Amino acid sequence: MSNEEHAKPSVAQVFDSVAATYDQSGVAFFRPVAARLVSLLAPRPGEHALDVGCGRGAVTMPLAAAVGPSGTVTAVDVSAAMVAATRDLVEAAGLTQVAVVQGDAAELGTEAGYDVLASSLVLFFLEDPLRALTRWVSLLAPAGRIGLTTFGELDGLTREIDALFAPWLPPGLLDPRTSGGDSPFASEAGMEELLRAAGATDVTTVLEPTVVEFPDVETWRQFSMSTGQRAMWMAVPEPERPGVLERAGELLERTREGDGPARLVWQMRYTLGRRP
Repeated sequence: MSNEEHAKPSVAQVFDSVAATYDQSGVAFFRPVAARLVSLLAPRPGEHALDVGCGRGAVTMPLAAAVGPSGTVTAVDVSAAMVAATRDLVEAAGLTQVAVVQGDAAELGTEAGYDVLASSLVLFFLEDPLRALTRWVSLLAPAGRIGLTTFGELDGLTREIDALFAPWLPPGLLDPRTSGGDSPFASEAGMEELLRAAGATDVTTVLEPTVVEFPDVETWRQFSMSTGQRAMWMAVPEPERPGVLERAGELLERTREGDGPARLVWQMRYTLGRRP
């Protein structure tokens, strides 16, 4: 394996590489999770919202619908390719209240006074989550709301599938499910403590299951290759990848009922708070 294959990719590199197919596999996951986060934040017409790590607009679009033309949405992503895709989506929808900009979630600008800040499946990719989160809370107006989506407990089958990649994963690979039991992302209490330490109050958690369905193992592969999990695939030597796919298919088949799809159940964690 080359040094390049062994190297740990940056967040921008990972998401530039998946931008063309990200959330395009036909698997319903990012959009329903994003819509739920927005509903919990309850944006109102005329409010100013910030979407940190916007990807291809899964949060951006429902935020824009909620705040309406009298409000504003600023969508930020570190990936230039993601920014371009979301800009195209926003322009096609005629959403003049939305600005999509390239920027590092860990180093956001000085503009403040947002009523709502949403960040779905982003924080665990950052090197110093507390530092970034403290900055995010500071960008809110007094009593402004913040909402974060992370992974809660994954089902047993997902853990078995993730374990297929384990022999080849480099230390510190940027994946939310390899952060370890001592991470704040490992529990609801850990995430609540992290948000409080960043300066938020009225911190609460909503934990809800999301069922992710795959008609076949190839759809699962396409989905996983179009997300941050692509970095896990890239860590596996190419000759070993067919074996990983075959074993994953065997595991997924155990979840199928009759002619129905294979199903994984992921508990999605929504951590909510306010700026004092």
